Amino acid sequence: MVHGQRRPTARQPRKSAPLWRNRDYNLWWSGTALSRLGSSISALALPLLVLAFTGSAAAAGLVGTCAAVGLLAGLLPAGVAADRYPRRRLLAGAALVQAAGAAALCSIAAAGRLWLPLVTALALIQGLASAVFNAAASPLVKRIVAAEQLKAAFTRAEARDYGAQLAGAPLGGLLFTLARWAPFLADALSFVAVALTAVLLRTPLGPDTGEPPDPARTPIRRDLMSGLSHIRRGPFLRYALLWSALTNMLFAGIGFLFVVALRENGASPSTIGAAEAIATGCGLAGTLATEWVVRRVPGDRIVLAVSWMVAAGVGGLVLLADRPWLAALCLGVSIAFVTPLNVVFATRVVTTVPDAMTARVLTSMNLAAMGFAWPAPLLCGVLADAYGADVPLIAIAAGLAVMAVVNHLAPAVRQLAAEPGARNPATAG
Repeated sequence: MVHGQRRPTARQPRKSAPLWRNRDYNLWWSGTALSRLGSSISALALPLLVLAFTGSAAAAGLVGTCAAVGLLAGLLPAGVAADRYPRRRLLAGAALVQAAGAAALCSIAAAGRLWLPLVTALALIQGLASAVFNAAASPLVKRIVAAEQLKAAFTRAEARDYGAQLAGAPLGGLLFTLARWAPFLADALSFVAVALTAVLLRTPLGPDTGEPPDPARTPIRRDLMSGLSHIRRGPFLRYALLWSALTNMLFAGIGFLFVVALRENGASPSTIGAAEAIATGCGLAGTLATEWVVRRVPGDRIVLAVSWMVAAGVGGLVLLADRPWLAALCLGVSIAFVTPLNVVFATRVVTTVPDAMTARVLTSMNLAAMGFAWPAPLLCGVLADAYGADVPLIAIAAGLAVMAVVNHLAPAVRQLAAEPGARNPATAG
């Protein structure tokens, strides 16, 4: 791809063919599905590897923290880069860096000798590369599918992610049991696959010629904050940022407290693992109905209804914690309800933001969401130790209920009634 190439139909294909006939969309979906599966496999295998060599949970936690720090630190600079420089090169380059990191972990596992500083450095680099890849990928969907198909595309992305999460953990455990290096080899190959996918896409990925920022005129320092500045100027974007930050924080606490509550009520580790798989499976099943729902129900009604359903679902966990399977179903239904809400918000955001600002705006939102989420397990753990898991669960349910009330009053939510495609069942493919 030549930087600066412009094609009139770069953002919306000339023909709104069904998604299953959209070559670039299906190629991208398949490549990212492999990448997400590989990441899910290594997410389980990496702490197991560190524990096997060091016997230290703190060391395993340090490696995970370094990956998270790398991702957070890289988000804003990556957003600037993705709006300045050829996104195809950034996608392929970041994926190959991640492949090299996974290959290095594979060789460490095969050699049978682990040096913790090297592994933490690799985790940090992986986090930084992930930030670059995610930033460059953020404007891609609205370039390769038509506007009226965005909801369908985001719904299928949710299904992809749930499927990768559901399959990745057991597959990672199996591969690690067979050979400690095997999960990291699988992860490395998955990154090579998604790098190849980025190269093979025919759609120009941008940024387009003449769109700001011009690297020769706009200081990088100003660009780092331009995503947040753009969000501040848009009422819906401000609301979406606040919503995503708060819900990510609350849901990070829910996932942690689900495990703690079941354990407090005597559930075994294997039972807890099976219960989590059931909840994730419910989320995957929910995506199957999401496309139908978002094509027929106005976005504002989805947000209002789901807000209350999720608050009720979290409250139900308090009552069902002594019944693991019912608690898993309760959590799973809550997760399934969130999927259409996520699709509504994602569609509105990408149709509101110009392509030239998309990477910076979305990385700013991700930074806010992740920045709020990381302390949630620690805070919930402190409360659970002091008062039991029921108290923080009730607090989270109350917080979600307050957010549901605010949704009835917020003008930004009412704007979703007119969201593109909300009443149009015609073309999602």
